[in-house]
Amino acid sequence: MMPADWLYLLPWLLFALLGVLIVLGVPIAMSLVLTSFGIIVLDPRLTPWILFQRMYYGMDSFVLLAVPLFLLAGNLMNAARITDRLITLCLNLVGHVKGALAHVNVLVSMLFAGVSGSSTADSAGIGTVLIPAMKKEGYPTHFSVAVTAASSVMGIIIPPSINMIVWGALTSTSIAGLFLGGIVPGILIAAAQLLLNLGYVRRYDVPTRKRATLRQLASSGKDGLLAAGIPVLIIGGITLGIVTPTEAAVMAVLYALILGFVVYRELTFRSVLDASTDTVRLCSLSLFSLVGAAIFGYLISFYRIPPSLMAGVEITDPTTLLIIATIVMLLVGTFMDSLPAMAILAPIFQPLAAQAGVDPLQFGVISVMALGLGLITPPYGLCLMIAAKIGGIPLLKALGTTMIYLLVMLVVIGVLIAFPELTLYLPQTFGPDSG
Repeated sequence: MMPADWLYLLPWLLFALLGVLIVLGVPIAMSLVLTSFGIIVLDPRLTPWILFQRMYYGMDSFVLLAVPLFLLAGNLMNAARITDRLITLCLNLVGHVKGALAHVNVLVSMLFAGVSGSSTADSAGIGTVLIPAMKKEGYPTHFSVAVTAASSVMGIIIPPSINMIVWGALTSTSIAGLFLGGIVPGILIAAAQLLLNLGYVRRYDVPTRKRATLRQLASSGKDGLLAAGIPVLIIGGITLGIVTPTEAAVMAVLYALILGFVVYRELTFRSVLDASTDTVRLCSLSLFSLVGAAIFGYLISFYRIPPSLMAGVEITDPTTLLIIATIVMLLVGTFMDSLPAMAILAPIFQPLAAQAGVDPLQFGVISVMALGLGLITPPYGLCLMIAAKIGGIPLLKALGTTMIYLLVMLVVIGVLIAFPELTLYLPQTFGPDSG
């Protein structure tokens, strides 16, 4: 327990201890919990029961139940070999274009994002199939890894996005609005990556395929579009006010089970059990991070750190605020998973955004995008690590090409900051509160 005269040091110690634990390689979730516990023990004004109380409050949210359910839906679709069907569909669409597999990587990621809502699931599921295929056709491994990692980032943008669900729960922002607001940015990122692919593939000697027949397109389209019906079901249900995000996630699971058992007939009870086990494993890590961030965020509020940081800070220009927030969140995202980062940064930046007159939906979409880019930036860079491991190369070997894709996505964020209507048009026109 620290003497009363030294209590002013605790806010500084809070961040210093967290930084030390992260540098030592302690997992982020555990670092947050250990840091919070250490500070609580040192502060005579707090009791250890606060730790358990706030951790419980951090997960006591009906909306957050959607997270494991969407992950389960994505895993079930993977078990039903939906990834293969989406790849076949995209190959039939663009297989005759040079660099087809690179373009397919982007297009499948865009479609898969609407199925799973998870970037890591995207990177692992698609990378396992496409990275070996791209290497076999003569694409450089570093390029194959970079495309896979960069395109998987769309999993956090295109609805249903797990990160947007968490952001909406943390900030009381409309999840339906965030989903609708993420559609155009996701399409813009896909378009930008496809254009960059066109520039890259010209230097590689890679094969092209014959143009698909109408029969092949119809056959693959039937299977692929059935899978792509999940985001339509989810967004439509939430937007029309028929279901809540959590209820929409239940519908997604039921839809995946029907497709897997009845339509595709690829699912077995064993594969459902394996998908459920993978979901529990992945979700427990994500939610434990969020729970750890909940107690850490409570301490930030207890020590009045946001008001102290914002003292004398007055940002009235929305563009300036969004640029600063993007830079900070991009930097934080390189060291920390986006979910705990949201819980820590949202209370700091949300009042500033409101003060500057930034629309909460625009701020939410851009914040989720900026934090999500940490998935391809070391030292965290989880999607890049997964893709590099699949490709069998050191992460640093693919870093240069990946950074070019990162730069392109930052340009897209800049466009979204300059033109808010790109994000806000769909929520304002079709959202539940559009009138």
